[in-house]
Amino acid sequence: MRIKTLKIKNFKGFANEIKINLRGKNLVIYGENGSGKTSLVEALKLIFDSASKGIELDKYENVFMKQPVEISIETTDGKTILLKTKPKKKRDDGGNEIEIIITDPDGYSHEEKTFLEALSRSTSILSYRQLMKIYDLKTPEDFYELFVKNIMAYYLIPPKREKTLIEELQELEELKEKGPRAKRKIKDKEESIKNEINKIFAEIKGMWNKYAQILTGDDIEIECSIEELGKLNFKVKWCGQDVSDILTYLNEGRLNATSLSLFLSYYYKFNVSPHKMLLLDDVVMGLDMNLRIPLLDILKQDFENEYQIIITTFDENWFNLMKQYLDGSKWEFLRLIVKKTNNDKFPFIVGVEHQDYLRKAKDYLDNGDISAAALYARLEFERIVKNFARKKKIKVQYETAQISDIWNEVKGQLNRAKTLVRRIEVYRSILLNPSLHYDPRPKYRREVGYAIDVVEKLKRKIEKEKRKRNF
Repeated sequence: MRIKTLKIKNFKGFANEIKINLRGKNLVIYGENGSGKTSLVEALKLIFDSASKGIELDKYENVFMKQPVEISIETTDGKTILLKTKPKKKRDDGGNEIEIIITDPDGYSHEEKTFLEALSRSTSILSYRQLMKIYDLKTPEDFYELFVKNIMAYYLIPPKREKTLIEELQELEELKEKGPRAKRKIKDKEESIKNEINKIFAEIKGMWNKYAQILTGDDIEIECSIEELGKLNFKVKWCGQDVSDILTYLNEGRLNATSLSLFLSYYYKFNVSPHKMLLLDDVVMGLDMNLRIPLLDILKQDFENEYQIIITTFDENWFNLMKQYLDGSKWEFLRLIVKKTNNDKFPFIVGVEHQDYLRKAKDYLDNGDISAAALYARLEFERIVKNFARKKKIKVQYETAQISDIWNEVKGQLNRAKTLVRRIEVYRSILLNPSLHYDPRPKYRREVGYAIDVVEKLKRKIEKEKRKRNF
């Protein structure tokens, strides 16, 4: 079961209601800084966490509307889960009693609670700012807090696997409150927790180093251990040489790759949840462009099928590259757009623009804008054909060649598609003209509708070829 749609309203910057269609797929979100990318993934995490604890919602309310937060998700099996809330009395800084709204874990059905808790326990938001805490190794406590108390929090302690790591840490704090009489128990529990954490690091070491080497392109070997609760110790070898001053040898990109590899290796090895989601918020900022494609390869190979993945980015070139590289049958793409209003009390709204050109083509056709419909049909045709040429490694300069030249090579690679190819040739004036050139010839609704239909058929044909030949 996956998430099909997300609706939010009055949450942080989202005063207006917006609906995100995931269709059960993985999702890539592009938006400029301040457009709400991080808020979207935070909204998801909030509804997950709301099934296990009461969370004060006043800090999440939109500052202009001052209305209750609304978050809902629809799953692929047709169930809709609404954020459950209830009022609570508390005292403000001045000692006055006020009423606030908090999340209500008891408001969910057993099935809803089970689903949300599974995602809450297995999902953390991985952001660039979090990943780069490894960059300042003078404060190892920060990275300990992030990784041990966040990512590893719900690791089940063997052999009974009844308690989580975070529960063990909470019990330790309770023992410490008892004072000197619990010294022996405190020491034993500290040793037990350290042993478990070190076992985790030992078990993920191989995968961690594999990912790090892929994402850096270097011969790097990393070890991590804990000798004292609250601090992590790192040892790094580069080309077999011990690196004592890590910052001298590892630049920002390599440190970003090192920490991202650590998180991914933990998820790969220890996430046993029946419902799995990966939230990656601008995590490639420190990676060189040539090292970003290997990250997509890791996600496709080890996470794409089992996890539902959401990636955000403010880098439009990277967004467009992902659209070309990732399989459209498994990934959705959208843009967040901030639109100004004339209302001082409501200065902007956030809009969602899905990057499905065929959907746009149909919308424009329905609204009578025939030229725009033709343009988007043509853009989708170009995207499909160029992507096919790239995946099949057809010998043509598909980035600079005319689309007609690429199509002439591609159509010979399509098996049992004579009728489809013939229909595409019929609509050459729509599909095989350079997409940005002015074309004064009239476009007719029925002609463009048939062109959209034939592009859809081509898309299904190529997706079928991919599944059959696994390319």
